[in-house]
Amino acid sequence: MATQVFVGASSAADPREAASEAVATALRGSSRTEHAVRPAFALVLSTDQYDADALAAAVTSQLPGVPWAGCCTAGVFAGSRLLRQGLVVGLVASETVRVGVGVAQPVSQDGRRAGVLAASRALEKFPPSVAPGWSRALIVLPDAVTGNAADVVRGAVEVGGTGVVWAGGGAGDNLRFVRTAQFAGGSAFSDSVVVVAIDSPARMATGIRHGFRPYGPPTMVTRAEGTVLAELEYEGAFSVYQRTARARGDQVNIDGFATFAMTHPLGIPQADGEHVIRDPLRVVSPGGLYCVGEVPDGCLIRVMEGDPIGLVGAAREAATTAREAVAGPIAGAFVFDCISRCMMLGDTVRDELTTFESELGESVPVMGCLTFGEVGTLGRGVPQFHNKTAVVLALGA
Repeated sequence: MATQVFVGASSAADPREAASEAVATALRGSSRTEHAVRPAFALVLSTDQYDADALAAAVTSQLPGVPWAGCCTAGVFAGSRLLRQGLVVGLVASETVRVGVGVAQPVSQDGRRAGVLAASRALEKFPPSVAPGWSRALIVLPDAVTGNAADVVRGAVEVGGTGVVWAGGGAGDNLRFVRTAQFAGGSAFSDSVVVVAIDSPARMATGIRHGFRPYGPPTMVTRAEGTVLAELEYEGAFSVYQRTARARGDQVNIDGFATFAMTHPLGIPQADGEHVIRDPLRVVSPGGLYCVGEVPDGCLIRVMEGDPIGLVGAAREAATTAREAVAGPIAGAFVFDCISRCMMLGDTVRDELTTFESELGESVPVMGCLTFGEVGTLGRGVPQFHNKTAVVLALGA
């Protein structure tokens, strides 16, 4: 095989112990293969309980000479094992894969420029175009707490273009909205974006689905300020949201908004009939909706609805789409799954994680994290920043 992926995980509380255990587990898997190949890259995903600088130093000491990158999130998983505190490491072993890592900051001041710089740095030693028969993927890991992640993605796309495979997700803490960490070059950063570029002679592909369906009619966004949806059809956005729910027999007040909105997010219609999901977190004065990710002025938007059956079905479709697009043996897969999907699924979240595994193939190593927004391309559209969505990046063997 040209490319192999090996996954290790640890729930140890000490960063040195966690790094040692996770990396050792992945390396043991690599040593069992008939033709062991030195790792070309490692994706490292952690939860936010660790001291970020200590964790970066610990991982670097365990992976001498191996380029690695990643971020902290609200949860990580290896296969169907979900860790609320822990670390997962995915080693990509290959003699031919080319990898580049770029980091830029601050995303809070100019997200678009940060995206441009990080993607440029990741690709600076790459040929300007993908070699015939090769595949290129870009993984974008922005700080989703401090800045406009949608702007970050737009900047990265300016450099990477639309003819490549896009994946990734927003770094975040465990719903405290205080500080996140992004890892690159053996160091920890915050208010940053990390971009990982991968060129491979084997095909790479993504599947992206959310599982939500329309609940209310399309309405026009008449005023939005970044991530705050202020007005719909020249009325306060929350009033219109309430009226939409009332028309379906549901009563929503400010106190109960967060609970109702968890299963009834917003969707921005796309030309092909898909919807980019926006997750409204709370009502802000004087009647606007604060969302994870920006809502563009002048676009159409509608209230959506979803349930656990639909979410698990979407996970199946995402994994199947990625597998079929690779159209051959899969070395491994990286999954970026929204934290709010996990919250909706509750105790049944393992059904979703098991679905990723079963649809990709029982022998395929799978690892991932619970993100604050996801990066990917719906259908034939351009790469965008999504909410409540599952993104599966499959690496061909």
